[in-house]
Amino acid sequence: MTTNKDNTSNTQQAFWVAMASMFTFGFSLVSSMVLSRYFPKEDYGTYKQVLYVYNTLLVAFTLGLPRTFTYFLPRVPENQAKSLIQRITGILFLLGGFFSLLLFIFSAQIAGVMKNPDLDLALKVFSPVPLLMLPTMGLEGILSTFRMTKFLTVYTIATRTMMLLFVVLPVILLNGGYLHAVVGFVFASFVAFLLALYFKNLPVKSRGNEKCTITFKEIFKFSIPVQLATVWGIVISSTDQFFISRYFGNVVFAEFTNGSTDIPFVGMIVGATATVLSPIFSKMSHQKLDPKKEIYPIWESVFEKSVKLIYPLIIYIWIFADVIMIFLYGKQYEQSAIYFRIFNFTYFFKIIAYAPLIINIGKVKYYANINMYSAILLVIAEFASVHLIDSPYAISVISVVFQIGRVYLMLKVVAQFFDLKVIQLFPMKLIMRIIIPSAVVLLIMHYIMVTIIN
Repeated sequence: MTTNKDNTSNTQQAFWVAMASMFTFGFSLVSSMVLSRYFPKEDYGTYKQVLYVYNTLLVAFTLGLPRTFTYFLPRVPENQAKSLIQRITGILFLLGGFFSLLLFIFSAQIAGVMKNPDLDLALKVFSPVPLLMLPTMGLEGILSTFRMTKFLTVYTIATRTMMLLFVVLPVILLNGGYLHAVVGFVFASFVAFLLALYFKNLPVKSRGNEKCTITFKEIFKFSIPVQLATVWGIVISSTDQFFISRYFGNVVFAEFTNGSTDIPFVGMIVGATATVLSPIFSKMSHQKLDPKKEIYPIWESVFEKSVKLIYPLIIYIWIFADVIMIFLYGKQYEQSAIYFRIFNFTYFFKIIAYAPLIINIGKVKYYANINMYSAILLVIAEFASVHLIDSPYAISVISVVFQIGRVYLMLKVVAQFFDLKVIQLFPMKLIMRIIIPSAVVLLIMHYIMVTIIN
């Protein structure tokens, strides 16, 4: 049975992961706030398109390998952990080099697809980043497995500080353009690369160096199905970005990008719990424990804590979206509040990370299939929307509807695993006690601050 001490330890580990995510978000937000004000919308949109291209293609080149750390490390002897980490990191290094080469060679073609000729040179300058950043992936899983997530916060603060300084300072001090920001991103990635290699080795440097018995075949047997699911997942997350960027231009894309900001702290909480729970569920599943007796109490505890933390935040950003966008990015991005409300509505439903449990109980194929069918239908629906409705807001709404449907199907298999109904996974009484008073108080505050005072 799970003890209170175990729950406390899990909470502490999740806290450090959330802290790392908070600093990642914080530095990213400050960077966006500065660049939004110093760049014209066209230049800011181009810079964001560079990051969009990178993040979209990134998943395709990882082959699902970052998740193998949390799956295999809890299952191998400690004296083989170092060998396993080196083996997976070596593959990521080769994949990063291949990604960088393709990004450099096909930059003109990508710029053509995005209908932005400025992307050609920007992507060529940016092309070393995959070589440097792919080997850093999986660090969260390693440190989480060895219960050393406080070092993740140290790594994040150091690397994000460098990222902020290298990207923003040339723009402010040298009156630089988006190419200066891209060059700064490359230099910051080099710093992150060096630090990640050190921190990846830190938990295992004194645990022996016996050759790992996990073969490449076993690694890819697990990672490829995860990769397929992840690829469809990135199609889902990038489809609205693609259609808005291609059919509505980089100015609207700039507004959309700021509006789709994942704040305040909602994604951090969900991501932190996923990072911590993944190795725990992997170990429990491997030991074949009773799901309802041993695993469900952890799920229930995390779910209730997530509701208490996340629901008030979601209600707040829904009501104060216009104020938040103007404060962060300036009056010229007030329209971003519409996307902000649409984007964050999904967190009413996906307040807990279901993927770690589904993957570690052997339902990877189900997980992949849901993502695949959802991605295909989403592309069709948004393509039709572009030609029939011709509104970027409609694209965002369609994306949210599909996300909610996908969450229901994922939670359905979780409920079956625990022998429950989907509705029983949600602490409805707790949710109502949070939503009603929070909404009433915040609506009154918004009316006083925005309508009466202004």
